[in-house]
Amino acid sequence: MPTLTNNITFTVGNTTPDPPTSIDILPLSPSVPGQLPGDPLSGQGGALRRLVYPSSALASLTYASNPDVYVNFSVGPLDKRPKLLVTPTLTGNPMVGWLGVSRDTYVEERWVGSQNKSRMTLAFFLDLQAYYENPPTDGSYIIWEPTDRTSKRYNILIESLSLGDSGGSGNYEFDYIAARHGYVTGQIIFRFRIVSEVA
Repeated sequence: MPTLTNNITFTVGNTTPDPPTSIDILPLSPSVPGQLPGDPLSGQGGALRRLVYPSSALASLTYASNPDVYVNFSVGPLDKRPKLLVTPTLTGNPMVGWLGVSRDTYVEERWVGSQNKSRMTLAFFLDLQAYYENPPTDGSYIIWEPTDRTSKRYNILIESLSLGDSGGSGNYEFDYIAARHGYVTGQIIFRFRIVSEVA
């Protein structure tokens, strides 16, 4: 049986380049003076968000860590989108437009974990769940304070809370081992609507 052989010659360059003497780091920061971004659990500085219940039924809840992703909010609500209605008729397509209002769109906060990565303690999740399952019944609102983004406070209505890979369906998927050690795994989605700004 014949044997095939092949030889290739190549030159290896310097595999240890000189280390850089300086690195430019551009921090991600909001456009609001005096506000610091970050997450104390990751070693960065920054303010933590907070929920305030209108009565003494639930204690104020300071977030254990700020969300990884937030939707329809920057340094203020991004939910006043204009609306347009087009109605086909026999003589044409008349259009009517009007400005949107805050309650038209939700705000969502997401802590992005995985099956082997936790972004939240079980105790903090259960506190969020208590806020979700006990809406105020006297016509008042829960107050949301996104202090990492702005000094403004907002009256909110909580729409849903989900845990795990349920895709925001409102289900809670607890991992037995993680929960026994005081953590939750998977993605946590907290969704609410801003009713008004607190005066």
